[in-house]
Amino acid sequence: MRLNEDERRFIAYLRRRGGSAYLYEIRRALGMPRSSAWRMARRLADWGLIRTVKAKVGRKQLIRVLLRRES
Repeated sequence: MRLNEDERRFIAYLRRRGGSAYLYEIRRALGMPRSSAWRMARRLADWGLIRTVKAKVGRKQLIRVLLRRES
């Protein structure tokens, strides 16, 4: 599996944030549309590189993205 530049930036952002961030924070920081960020998060989760946790805060649903620990 080869990561493209955007996927590497996504993972690097998570590492800089200590391994977790909300998807809206990642997409804002990387300048990505909402749909592109969501598809990328799903793809990285399918590959086992990250995991996502859904949380409802008030009226908004947030997706928290966690970098999987390397073994």
